[in-house]
Amino acid sequence: MRSLRLLPHILTLLAAAPPLFAQTQAQDAPPVDLANLLKELHHLRDAQTTQSKQTRQTALQQVSAAAASPERAIAMWEEAVRAVQFDGAPKENAAFRDWKEKDGEALNSPLGRNAARLFFMYLGLTIQRDGGVTVKDLLPQIIAYTKELVADQAGEDALEDGIKRDKENPVNNKPRGPQHKATDDQVKKMHDQILKRSLAASPIVQWMRLTDFVNPEKWEKQPGNLDGIYTQVILPELRTQHDPRVVEYWDYKLKHEGEAAAKTKLAFDLEKFTTVRRPSLLWSRAEDMLAIGQKNRAIGEMFALVRTFPQHPEAPGWIAELETVLAPPPAPASAADAPAPGALPGTAQPAAAVVK
Repeated sequence: MRSLRLLPHILTLLAAAPPLFAQTQAQDAPPVDLANLLKELHHLRDAQTTQSKQTRQTALQQVSAAAASPERAIAMWEEAVRAVQFDGAPKENAAFRDWKEKDGEALNSPLGRNAARLFFMYLGLTIQRDGGVTVKDLLPQIIAYTKELVADQAGEDALEDGIKRDKENPVNNKPRGPQHKATDDQVKKMHDQILKRSLAASPIVQWMRLTDFVNPEKWEKQPGNLDGIYTQVILPELRTQHDPRVVEYWDYKLKHEGEAAAKTKLAFDLEKFTTVRRPSLLWSRAEDMLAIGQKNRAIGEMFALVRTFPQHPEAPGWIAELETVLAPPPAPASAADAPAPGALPGTAQPAAAVVK
């Protein structure tokens, strides 16, 4: 009750108190030298740009050195794993040593060594692209990289065949002699960790702090994704240049997927490839022929596919697309829009004289 009696007095005192907070907020700081602040900001921006360029160049030199030497690539990968996965862990040295003697040993296999080298090759290309080098200028290096990636995939296919045989006969799943201390399963795991994850998720990029340098637009972020590198990077550039090499990718796909279907020795897989997948690939190849200016060849192949595979799931879309290609250019909307005899298309005609 006493507190209630005191309430009016408390409210009166609060109302009479000076608004210290409001007065403090209302006061401004002394005038600033705007020209000098802008000058300092520009200086800081230029310094940041210079530092970023130097960091990028230093990183590119280190990455290029690793790409040129499998031994250097393996050493850097191991150091990155130690720093990212084991730094600060209980019994750090023992844990890292255990990894190196088991999973890490797969780095010393031919497939592991090559995967590490390819990783650094693609990382170097990515850093350059992120730094502003055009795809057109990088194209020879990118295509050379994909050729090595095709060879790597052949080695990976052979490894997977070996793993499949090992599952049928587990006794075989063991190191292939003293020079191969890792099993095929361990080599496969290491290979995929290196080439089938995004660059940003790799221990190298995290260790070297390169996250800001591996995100160019319209660029495949996974170094082992051959299809992604072609569809996102190479094919768009070849189409822009009307380069006939655009067809080579589809020829590779036809050969590679055909061999994979035949390897299963299953009639269903081979039939599905022959009647569904192969026609789809041929259609995509014909579309790229059209894109680079080989119109007559493209039309001939498109029509042959429609006629040969009328029951294909994509046939309705094919027919609609081919009809668009074959359709004559649209006629003028009206006779008034048509150019006068002898006049060039698109030129303005003199206005008719007004009769008074």
